[in-house]
Amino acid sequence: MQLVIDYHHKPATTSVRVAGKFGKNHKDVLDAIRQLACSQSFRERNFTLSSYKTAQNKTAPMYIIGRDGFTMLVMSFTGAKAAAFREEFIDEFNRMEEVLRQGVTPSLIPTYQNRILSEPTKNCPETHWSIFDQAHPIMLFVEKHIGSVNEYDLVDGSIGSHWAKYRKDKKWAGEASTFMYVHKDVRGARECKCYPYSELQHFKKWLKDSYKPLHLLDYLCGKYSRDKNQVMLDKVNELLPKLLES
Repeated sequence: MQLVIDYHHKPATTSVRVAGKFGKNHKDVLDAIRQLACSQSFRERNFTLSSYKTAQNKTAPMYIIGRDGFTMLVMSFTGAKAAAFREEFIDEFNRMEEVLRQGVTPSLIPTYQNRILSEPTKNCPETHWSIFDQAHPIMLFVEKHIGSVNEYDLVDGSIGSHWAKYRKDKKWAGEASTFMYVHKDVRGARECKCYPYSELQHFKKWLKDSYKPLHLLDYLCGKYSRDKNQVMLDKVNELLPKLLES
């Protein structure tokens, strides 16, 4: 799930995204927003009542939250993890604000950053997360150090298949769901899996400690060998082992 969205050309987030990221019940976040000691004018500027579809396809209330509203809301969230999540949201606000300020067109943005900004997951149930939205660290890592060939040169498909195998039969594994991911090109709409937020902490640890050191090199070598792309294969063989060891 994309943490910060473009809402009427301003960066914003939602109460559902805040609840999911901070590991809180969405009802509790709604109550916290309603109980904020702020002026009515501040509330109107920073909290817009909206709605979303639950995993059961029911319509439920949520708030769209501006930067200042988010800051006020999460000041009461304590703990080391909460501090880290606040920083992550702030970074996302800044990134989205800079993109909107510059008016950067998607065609000028590198492949992975372009897709992250222009093709966020829209149909995933708000109670679940998608591999694409949570695999940004790996995709941006590859793009920074190896590069990309074209708009189809993405690695989240590999991450998804490995994750599905890893989580199988785990006691903490919840009930996966599906949604239709709509590509802006000839690929059209495709069914994708999504997972409950209770699994997200396990996914992030697995992505860092297992997928990146154990699977990424093999995946990229196999990918570029099949594509007969010797230039990219040479870059992977030369750079990636050293980067993974560092």
